[in-house]
Amino acid sequence: MKNQVAIGLDIGGTSIKYGLVSSEGKVYWESRRPTLAKTTRMVVEDNILEAVYQCLEKAERMNLLVETIGVGTPGLVKDHNVIIGGADNIADWVNVPLGKLISTELAMPVYVSNDAEMMAIGEYGLSSPDTASLIFITLGTGIGGAIIINEELYRGHFGFGGELGVFPMIINGEVRNWEDVASTSALIELYQTRFDDFNNTVDGKYIFGKYLEGEQLATETIVKWVELVGMGLAGYINIFNPGKVIIGGGVSEAGCFLIDMIRNQVRRYAIKECLENVELLPAELGNRAGFIGAAIYGIKKLKQKR
Repeated sequence: MKNQVAIGLDIGGTSIKYGLVSSEGKVYWESRRPTLAKTTRMVVEDNILEAVYQCLEKAERMNLLVETIGVGTPGLVKDHNVIIGGADNIADWVNVPLGKLISTELAMPVYVSNDAEMMAIGEYGLSSPDTASLIFITLGTGIGGAIIINEELYRGHFGFGGELGVFPMIINGEVRNWEDVASTSALIELYQTRFDDFNNTVDGKYIFGKYLEGEQLATETIVKWVELVGMGLAGYINIFNPGKVIIGGGVSEAGCFLIDMIRNQVRRYAIKECLENVELLPAELGNRAGFIGAAIYGIKKLKQKR
């Protein structure tokens, strides 16, 4: 008897990560390919289909039965099918019926959702059974996010909830979204504006390295940025009182010092009772979380449909 698996795909601006995954999150096989996001929508779609066909070929060789396909993508997704917009890192990624495109091609059920939501599901699979609620954020170009309540992904009444990075606030008299001031892009911008010699190679890893070397500019920049990260997280903790808060993106790989700094700022702004016993942790799966979570989500949705 063949082991049953799902194909999981995580579509990013740089690469598509994909693999064959069981309902328990076991990865039987995985790979990646360039997205070619700056070309055309048709090229990206063809690239996705090629990744799916490669998965099917591997499944046949490994004697695995593919039941469904789960897809994580940037942007807002309607009815597990149509990407209606909000994906700035892929050309013309608006009103794309991706679920129908794949399911029509392969005669197989396909479930499409936001990439941060799929990452959250992947990370949630590692949580202890008694963790019923979780908040996940990924700090990158923007801030992606997802909320799990009572073991279920919370997507809002119309399916577009969980956009944690676009919480509006007033900073220095100007209306900004949280991700405008607390994403990794915001960290780099904050550092560069105070750096006389503009350098295109500066990224988050560079700034964290300078901090560890004791550079004053990097220290001041990170302290200010971490306060904004912690302030936003504290707000969500006050609202949802989750069992865990998981931070993904490159920041999760920066080191324990950064997570400790964020924890300290969260303590400043969160209500004591709301924060008590809440775990704040770095993501564990790295860039594998998206396709693993997408596969698990696809299997779960298929079971619910049956």
